[in-house]
Amino acid sequence: MKKDDDVGLTVASWNVRAGLGRDLKRRPERTIEVISELGADVIVLQEADFRRHPRPSALPSSDWQIAGYNVLPISGSGVGIGWHGIAILFSPSVTIEETLRFDLPALEPRGAVVVTAHIANTRFRLSGVHLGLLRRNRRAQLHFLQERVREMPPCPTILAGDFNEWSAHRGLEPLRHTMRQASPGPSFPAGRPFLSLDRFAWSNGADLVESRVVDTHLTRIASDHRPILGRFNLARMAGSEPAKG
Repeated sequence: MKKDDDVGLTVASWNVRAGLGRDLKRRPERTIEVISELGADVIVLQEADFRRHPRPSALPSSDWQIAGYNVLPISGSGVGIGWHGIAILFSPSVTIEETLRFDLPALEPRGAVVVTAHIANTRFRLSGVHLGLLRRNRRAQLHFLQERVREMPPCPTILAGDFNEWSAHRGLEPLRHTMRQASPGPSFPAGRPFLSLDRFAWSNGADLVESRVVDTHLTRIASDHRPILGRFNLARMAGSEPAKG
């Protein structure tokens, strides 16, 4: 239930497969068109960069902007827009306070981006992830990320991304005591989805009000995943307003 002083935040997550659609055509302009229609305050993208060194961006940007969103400069390569392919886009209503990048434990290269930000003078934390293909790695990655977030000052925290986990119960155990989690529904494969790989998790201070898989003609063909969208209420916590100076 929304309280009078709660603040709304809309988060989207999408594995864009480097702009490669189900028709096997790489059309980044199609990807950007979908992004422009999401209507989110913050968007977490997976596979936003090409995989081969030096990992350039798969999506063209102008002055670090895509479809009216600011692109968080987190790339370590200087030619990409993401960290391990994870990119964060944020609307003008959001201001960034701190950005942290992590390498996640696994044989395959995986990472996470943790952003502390503000919307309507309310602090929140967003973790963007693309978890591993093996369940034991996913468990280790979630545990690692939970430990890192636990070291940070408390504030409403949202985890969003491609969890690569089809089960609603197994593989997500590290979240059990600190976060609630949900999938809006099957999002993979995009043509006829039956696996709920893309998810949200959230801590105390955040409340998931509504979520859905975005189903349009373009989202069915622009990638092998469909985007997910979540609308949250954020509680104003003590010390959650940005410092004035």
